[in-house]
Amino acid sequence: MNMILEVYREAFDVLKQKPFRLWGISLLAGFLGGLVGALLGVIPLAALAVAELIEVGMVMVYLHGFRGEEVKAVQLFDCCHDWKTVGRVLAGMGWMTLWIFLWALIPIVGIVFAVIKTYSWRLTPYILVQEPDVAPTEAIKVSAQRTMGYKGKMFGADMLVLACLIVLMVIFAALRLGFLVALVYILALLVLPLFLGLVQAGFYEKISNAPQPKTCAKCGGPVAADASFCPNCGTPV
Repeated sequence: MNMILEVYREAFDVLKQKPFRLWGISLLAGFLGGLVGALLGVIPLAALAVAELIEVGMVMVYLHGFRGEEVKAVQLFDCCHDWKTVGRVLAGMGWMTLWIFLWALIPIVGIVFAVIKTYSWRLTPYILVQEPDVAPTEAIKVSAQRTMGYKGKMFGADMLVLACLIVLMVIFAALRLGFLVALVYILALLVLPLFLGLVQAGFYEKISNAPQPKTCAKCGGPVAADASFCPNCGTPV
C-alpha cells in the first residue's frame, strides 16, 4: 500500500504542475488517432499500426512527465525516430497483443488470465522504447520477470481510483446532488486517463530502480540470492 500511495503522490504532483500541457497532448494523440483511422480505414492493419505507435508515444509522454522532465507534443513520436525502433515497437506490441488474445480464448477463465497477463506485461512498451538491447519478442518475458510481486499493486492502484470515484458518485446520487455526480463524471473523463497514465509510468520507474530478483538464465525462474543452482531446472547460476 505504501508503494501505491507514493506513486499516487508523485503522479498527482506532476498532474498539478502540468495539467493543461498533458491534457492538450492527450487530445492531440486522440485527434491523430482519429485522423489516422479516417485516412487509413481502408487499410486496417496500417491504421492499427499507426494507432499503436501513437498510444506508445503517449506512454512515453507520461514517463517524461513522471520523471520531472518537460513534456512536449514531439514526444508522441519518441518511438518513430527510425524504422528500426518503429519495427521493434510494432513487433513487440503485436506479440504482446497476440498472446493476450490467445489467453482470453481459454473457456470460462480466459478473461481472468488475460487480465493477469496484461498486468504482467505492462512494462512492455517502456522496455521496447527505453531498452533497445531487449529483443521485441523477449520484452514480455522481461516485463513478466520484473513485475513479479508487483502485479497486485498495479491492479490495486487502478481499482482504488475507480472505486473512489464510484463511491463518490453513489453518495452524491443518494443525496440527490445530480450536479455533483455530473461534475465527478466529467472530471473523471478529463483527468482520470492522465492520472492513471502517470501512475503506470511511476510503477515502471519504481520497479526498474528497485533491486531485481535473481532469475535463471535458462528457464527464467526465481533463484535465491545465495543459490548456486536453479531449483526449477538445475542449471548452475
